[in-house]
Amino acid sequence: MPLYLLPLLPLLGFALLMLFPKAFPGKSGGWLASAAVLASFVLALLHVLNGSSAHETLWEWLPGMSSAAGRPANLSVGFTLDRLSGLMALLITGIGFLIHLYSISYMGHDPKFTRFFAFLNFFVSMMLILVLADSYPLMFVGWEGVGMASFLLIGFWFAGRGEARDAATFAATDAEGTSNSNAARKAFIMNRIGDLGFMLGMFLLFRTFGTLSIPEMKTAVAQAFSPAANVADPAGLRAAVELACLFLLVGAVGKSGQLPLTTWLPDAMAGPTPVSALIHAATMVTAGVYLIARSSFLFDLAPGASTWVAWVGGLTALYGALSALNQTDIKKILAYSTVSQLGYMFLAVGLHSYAAAVFHLLTHAFFKALLFLSAGAVIHALHEEQDVRRMGGLHRFMPFTHLAALMGVLAIAGIPIWSGFFSKDAILAAAFTQNPWLYVIGLGVALLTAFYMGRWYFLVWRGAYRGNVAHPHDADALMKFPLGVLAAGATLIGLLNIPAFLGGNHAFDTYLGRVLPVHAHHIPVSTEWLLTVLAVLAGVGGLVWAYLEHGRGTLAHGPLGQASERALYLDDLYGGLVAAPGRAIAQGLDVVDRGVDGTLSGIGEAATAPGQVFSWWQSGFVRAYALSMLLGTALIVGYWAIKTISLGGGE
Repeated sequence: MPLYLLPLLPLLGFALLMLFPKAFPGKSGGWLASAAVLASFVLALLHVLNGSSAHETLWEWLPGMSSAAGRPANLSVGFTLDRLSGLMALLITGIGFLIHLYSISYMGHDPKFTRFFAFLNFFVSMMLILVLADSYPLMFVGWEGVGMASFLLIGFWFAGRGEARDAATFAATDAEGTSNSNAARKAFIMNRIGDLGFMLGMFLLFRTFGTLSIPEMKTAVAQAFSPAANVADPAGLRAAVELACLFLLVGAVGKSGQLPLTTWLPDAMAGPTPVSALIHAATMVTAGVYLIARSSFLFDLAPGASTWVAWVGGLTALYGALSALNQTDIKKILAYSTVSQLGYMFLAVGLHSYAAAVFHLLTHAFFKALLFLSAGAVIHALHEEQDVRRMGGLHRFMPFTHLAALMGVLAIAGIPIWSGFFSKDAILAAAFTQNPWLYVIGLGVALLTAFYMGRWYFLVWRGAYRGNVAHPHDADALMKFPLGVLAAGATLIGLLNIPAFLGGNHAFDTYLGRVLPVHAHHIPVSTEWLLTVLAVLAGVGGLVWAYLEHGRGTLAHGPLGQASERALYLDDLYGGLVAAPGRAIAQGLDVVDRGVDGTLSGIGEAATAPGQVFSWWQSGFVRAYALSMLLGTALIVGYWAIKTISLGGGE
């Protein structure tokens, strides 16, 4: 089956739902969109089970074009499915399908139900184009498409939720809509900064290697850096690769919400909860990790850029964890957690542990989607309440959702046997062998992660109920099914790493070894067990700490207090350094603009006075025009008569 069907099916779903919305009454549009994504999942699964890589070229783009070096340039458009892109396609469509299914119930009463599913289908289609692309330009098409889709989804409630029945409700709804629209614009604008880096990286790579086809570039790089290659300027070539990788890093930082472009990602919680799950689980925010992993043949030759990747990841992981400690919004705690977990993935790819990064991407997709959808079930049951200070004791009202959420918490906290334990262990082991400082940061982040997720759990699910809704209800069957599947995945998917844990080969090193470079990190068995024990102690210690602080639903400020609640003031810093000067300049230009307008208006008004005088003559009466002609003739005759007399007198 052709690969282009994978992104085409959800794209067709998008087109049908947008062009013919009235043809899909009730919830039929949601079922159509879900079926389109499920069909793509089945096709991807069949390709992956086939076991062989697939590649197809759709058409040649700009044929006859030459590179700066005079070589024919390859800008063909095609798709490739290997073990890396196949795994990503399964994640996008599999978890995407579960989120679609969940949304049929969650968004069932929304007046724009059909449009919402159209946007979801468009998002999935663009993500599939991104991961299946065999060239950087086509990947960039998906990259930009995902950015547009995220803008539409984050700002989906641009007019607020529900209908305003009175002035107070209207004011609150209008304020919420403005906030949602601002969040969508913020995500779109900040991602443009990263997109510029991606484009500059592409331009430099094309100038250097004469192609943007990833397989061809991989071959060209291998030939250029082989011992037998006769390169005129090897230092210059290596510098070009370093700079190109730094540009690609800027692109990845923007899309994956890493420092310093991280502030858009928590604000993206303005969108409906299924959108938060879709963006923050296995799709948009992991695109930066995928870009670096797919470009591993370049980053392996760029140690300086890789060091930057690792440190950006380590510091972002720490920033996200510290910012999550005192958040009170049930979704923003998870959002800052996503920032932190993505930092772990960047840390891994920066240390050339690509398989460990992809493994954590896989486990994170399950437990983070599970946590967001569990939070959505809580918000749904509490009539849109999102403040954890007005929750508590919900395990009595929502036993199924509580159990699913608990599986997610144990997974992200790194408790054996849940999935997060295995993937974090692999990343921490890689950090220990290469950079002790990054290992210390990673271990500290593991402790903080367990604490803030324990706090999230105890404030939402344990202690006394502090909410305003009399009888919260558990999720319905359509929402429970995705929660159950994701809970099973968050619990069991980490067992894929059991061989490595027992001293054998890392399952993902073996699986991805054909498409990603594998760098073995030799650690004595005793040291490896010590690292494992320390990781477990960090996870357990964080949960115990959270229990001591909030075990009975106790509301208390954690470490860093207000600094954590304000996300270490990073948004405030940007507001002071960028937003405030921008507003001041705009206000100054507005004053100038009004002054210029006022001056020109005055000139215009002054010019109207003579016009009004002359307009008196334009009465429309023929006798007035005849009188004007007579007077004019008399004036002319009189003028010449006086002039003739004066000239005669002079003689």
